Amino acid sequence: MRAILAVVGIVVAAAAGYVILGQTSSGLQPWDSELSDNFVFARSIPFVLALGVAVGFLRRRGPAPERRADGAVRRFSPWTVAMHAVLTVGILLALPTGAWQYFGGILDVVAPVPLFWFYRIHYVGAAIVLFSVAAFLTAWWSTGESSLLVPRGAWRAHLRGLVDELPPAFGKRVARFLKVDMRLRPPARGRFSFYELVVSFPSWAFVLGLITLTGLVKAMRYAAPVPGPVLYVASTLHVAAMVLIGAKVLDHLRYTLARWPLMVAMATGWWKEPAAAAAPRPTSPSAPSPAPAGGD
Repeated sequence: MRAILAVVGIVVAAAAGYVILGQTSSGLQPWDSELSDNFVFARSIPFVLALGVAVGFLRRRGPAPERRADGAVRRFSPWTVAMHAVLTVGILLALPTGAWQYFGGILDVVAPVPLFWFYRIHYVGAAIVLFSVAAFLTAWWSTGESSLLVPRGAWRAHLRGLVDELPPAFGKRVARFLKVDMRLRPPARGRFSFYELVVSFPSWAFVLGLITLTGLVKAMRYAAPVPGPVLYVASTLHVAAMVLIGAKVLDHLRYTLARWPLMVAMATGWWKEPAAAAAPRPTSPSAPSPAPAGGD
């Protein structure tokens, strides 16, 4: 049944894309390239989201995490590895072109290529992001995936684990600010670090959700009237989300490049904990051993 739904979604999206592009290239509309691209993107959104839902249904719930003979654990399924790469491409296309649309005007800098090319590439990247978000949400919902979520009632213990993963001086400040009970013993670390579960994944979900919702509001004005104040707020939050995504990308690279096995896991799905980090360390009743810090 999943495969049938996926095939139907892909066929419908392909047919819609063919019709939309055919109408745009017919020359019947008296629009310039920039306005034409705006309408093409707005009309494509429902089908891009439907395609994401269809692809999301292709992911099946797998068995317990696999372990290879060399000790490596499957951290991500092949579907997740592929979709992470697709989402990365979308962000790389949408982020710099979107930044130029705003900051190019503020700095009064003229680009060496027509402005509509920035919008066109931005819309391609935005469509890929929308597709990826719809696919991930559908996959997680249909499979019951929750490995990147803090279990209900376990936030206090996970915050305690996060403090151990932070640099000592900064960890003490965080513990004081969040009033973390340092007497708690954090749960055993699994495939994902406490930093990933408590900070990284929730913040990625927030910024991607924010830029997706505000982008949809901005695009909606080409299909239906949108009140000026609503559009103003959406545009402001869209820019804020863009800045936050830039910060998240830098943080993502800072952590994963310093922990090369995480980069390997994003490309292959397999993660092998370094021997030094995996070695047991002495613990005390009030101070469990630090878990190795990870990136998302």
